[in-house]
Amino acid sequence: MAPILNLHSSLCEAISPEFRELTPDRSVFDAIPHFMQRVAPANTLSISLTDSLCEQRCAHCNGHYLKGMQPFSQLAQRDLNRFDSVLISGGSSADGRVPIDRHIADILALPDHLRLNLHTGYLSPEALASLKPRNPVISFDLPTSDEVVKKVYGLNYSCEDFRNLYERYCAAFKTVAHVTLGLAPAGHEQGEEETVEYLSRIQPAEVAFLVFRPTPGTRMADVMPPSLARVIPLLSKAISILDCPVQIGCMRPAGTYRRDFDILAWMHGCRKFVMPDHRLLQILEEHQVKVVTTHNCCAFAE
Repeated sequence: MAPILNLHSSLCEAISPEFRELTPDRSVFDAIPHFMQRVAPANTLSISLTDSLCEQRCAHCNGHYLKGMQPFSQLAQRDLNRFDSVLISGGSSADGRVPIDRHIADILALPDHLRLNLHTGYLSPEALASLKPRNPVISFDLPTSDEVVKKVYGLNYSCEDFRNLYERYCAAFKTVAHVTLGLAPAGHEQGEEETVEYLSRIQPAEVAFLVFRPTPGTRMADVMPPSLARVIPLLSKAISILDCPVQIGCMRPAGTYRRDFDILAWMHGCRKFVMPDHRLLQILEEHQVKVVTTHNCCAFAE
């Protein structure tokens, strides 16, 4: 029991004092198996089908993250044998669709060894039926409220429209819901707890939680990330009621926020993290907690 006691103490000491009250009860912490799946996706090539272009221009992104992706128009210049998988995404049309359906032949021509992760936006699953032989995984952004859809995504759909589309994807492909916490505009209904309850009713394959981080050059550049006092209890509830893996995806604030968030999320039972905070990893390794590192995108089960 001593190593567990020391681990609990070390983790608590690494959290900012004002957030230590968010740690789980000791009985909960002791009962959860202690391990970490660290995702460091060096073997996944991220591809933008639209290069740096995006018509949708969401308030929290504005096409910024396309700049870090390999333009599809230049793909022939890369040695695809260096990678195990590809994340195929890109800018969306004004109605929210990533134009994967326009590149079916090119995607099917990719080397057979590459696993496919498709970020589809509001594209219909029927449009991707011919990709089924490649067994792609779908990364589906599931908004938490109508306000997120309209005010942040800038789309004329409802949250219910996205849920219906998500369920159609689940029926056709392995689909990982991506839920970003903290996107709803201030003063509007967040809808995050209700989203977790919705997911618990449909038994998803896996859920990835992300956390809004302000990005320079966007309309939400000055918006603060959600408080840990709100998101940590939400994650704890998700772990307790979702009968599927709950992981922490790539987007979340950096610095002290990331350290506190990652340590608290791990203490509450999250076990799969994309690029977990280095202090959390250091503590786990010091206490000989098993850390398994995988090198493909978080959507793939390894």
